[in-house]
Amino acid sequence: MGTPRIGIIGARRCVQGIGEYVARDLAVLGADVCAIAGTSQQSVAEAAESLQARFDLLVRGYSSAERMMRDETLDAVAICSPHQFHREHLRLALESGSHVLCEKPFVFDSGRKNLADATEIAEGFANAGLVLMVNQQWPYTLPAFHQCHPAASPNGGMDRLEMLLAPADEGIGMIPNAMPHVLSMLFSSASVGGRVEEITFQRSGPGQLLLALNYVHESGEVRVKVRLVHGPVQPRPAGYAINGCTVLRRIDLATYDAFFESIDTPLEALDLDAGPQFDPSDHRDALVPVEDPLRLLLADFIRRIETPENWSNVDDRILENVRVLDDVYLAARIDFDG
Repeated sequence: MGTPRIGIIGARRCVQGIGEYVARDLAVLGADVCAIAGTSQQSVAEAAESLQARFDLLVRGYSSAERMMRDETLDAVAICSPHQFHREHLRLALESGSHVLCEKPFVFDSGRKNLADATEIAEGFANAGLVLMVNQQWPYTLPAFHQCHPAASPNGGMDRLEMLLAPADEGIGMIPNAMPHVLSMLFSSASVGGRVEEITFQRSGPGQLLLALNYVHESGEVRVKVRLVHGPVQPRPAGYAINGCTVLRRIDLATYDAFFESIDTPLEALDLDAGPQFDPSDHRDALVPVEDPLRLLLADFIRRIETPENWSNVDDRILENVRVLDDVYLAARIDFDG
């Protein structure tokens, strides 16, 4: 394969969409980002104008994904649309023979059997010899975490995982937005096919939710705790802990570079309103730079589509993420409604 030709579905940034950054980084990594698709001529024109003004990218715009797939010859598609449209866009990409990077959650609809849908889609891509990845970035930060805590997980083992995330959604909508990230971290260590036990929820204030669960798998058990905080404004607070060793993500607002800071305070007890605005120059000795996980993931995607014969099996972690997300969301619905 020469330079991969890639189309973006959902390239306009609305609230928390990352399509324009996916387009930018794919181009920086050497791909030919040649086309974008949206829902109207106006939205597509706005997205194309932004890509040209901000990143000097010239793209052809289409008012529907179907038209883009029909009129363009693409090697791959980045699906950055809202999750309600993923199933449709994945079907179009599979029919056109395109490799796919799909935004999280992979497929999610509270009124459907999501695991059955996900299995059918993933098997379709595998049978066609097409690469299928989900945009879950947090495992790509693990090298920086291990710089902060070299002894956190001996032999790669994990028995405790805690995460702090701040999705733009509120209420129960925070779960499908944020949990795929948590589960991608869980399955970076734990075996798939385990049991989900003891799911609990605690609403600790306006826009805040604490949830916990046990994941029992063939190699052990992981206790997972998640603090979700409604975060409508960037940069949103985020961090995680493995086996009690904690890092907080810090953002330099001047450059938007990311760092990890090792902290002693548990994430569920962290006062997110405390302290002045972060200045990395005041903490330089205590910070570990975090290489952009989105760009690392996209580089991985490009490597895979250049050698698709090596990626013709279903990634079971994609399906396990869907299955456990469904379990957690169903338990939340029962808890919230009860």
